[in-house]
Amino acid sequence: MLLQTSLIGRQHIVLGEVASGRVTISNNEIDGLSDWSATCDNHQYWALYFTGSQDSITFKGNYIHGTSGRAPKVAGNTVLHAVNNYWEDNSGHAFEISAGAQILAEGNSFSSVVAPIEDASAGGSLFAVQDSTAAATCEQFLGRACEVNTLSSSGDFIGTSDTSFMANFNGQQVASAEAASGETIKANAGVGKL
Repeated sequence: MLLQTSLIGRQHIVLGEVASGRVTISNNEIDGLSDWSATCDNHQYWALYFTGSQDSITFKGNYIHGTSGRAPKVAGNTVLHAVNNYWEDNSGHAFEISAGAQILAEGNSFSSVVAPIEDASAGGSLFAVQDSTAAATCEQFLGRACEVNTLSSSGDFIGTSDTSFMANFNGQQVASAEAASGETIKANAGVGKL
């Protein structure tokens, strides 16, 4: 999938409520800047909605900016591998995690994101790689170390060391990861940039 979306009435990309199966969303630009934002700050809410039953999603190389929440919302026993994405200028939260969500976040960059995660206690699972110790933990599940997420002028990942779901990655084809680089992602995401 290769998109550049802006001025969308509600969600930019929706996977839910029924199963979509195995999905890759890569190299897209999600532009949430809008004069009609629900949060009245020109930042769009409900940008990405991943709640399909038993979905396996690879979300890689995307540039998400000008949003204020649910970028993405994840639920429905969805396994999400968020790798090498760039969130910039988010006036609320990036990840909203609900019951059943199982998220590995690695090699992502966050710049001026008030809260990379809304609430880690909402019933889902998130393993956000924050340092070299956490990166090494991935070896037993992915067969390689994970890449560390970077935060610049952003809130923290809080309560994000849950590895209970990581066995779901055993034996699966898993996307590669590079060191986090927001500017590289920004330069390559969207229509006509690959």
